Amino acid sequence: MENTNQKYVVIAFTAVSVLLGYLVFAGLFKLAGVYDFESKVKNIDLVIRLISLGLGLLLFIGLYKNDSANQFTHEVVTELSRVTWPTNKETWSATLVVVVMVLITGVLLGLVDKFWTLVIQWIL
Repeated sequence: MENTNQKYVVIAFTAVSVLLGYLVFAGLFKLAGVYDFESKVKNIDLVIRLISLGLGLLLFIGLYKNDSANQFTHEVVTELSRVTWPTNKETWSATLVVVVMVLITGVLLGLVDKFWTLVIQWIL
């Protein structure tokens, strides 16, 4: 693997591991509150943090050692380096088109809604 792309592969693995660690932390913290683990286990916060950190670290090591995950992520990074990204001006103009179209569509849907509301009120 190229050394320049390997750092992006490691960053991706780190981001996934941190995300998993956070999700485990948030889920265990909610479960601890629901099932009142605070009264049953001393230092439950430390236990939850260690479990979250351990699972995140295990995922990172597993991904880093797995050749197929490494190869796949390297191929993704290589393909993303070939993408032609839009310029700042192109991005702003496309964003402006989207905002204008959303506003026009919102006004049209609002008018149709108002019309049908009046029709239904007249019928009833």
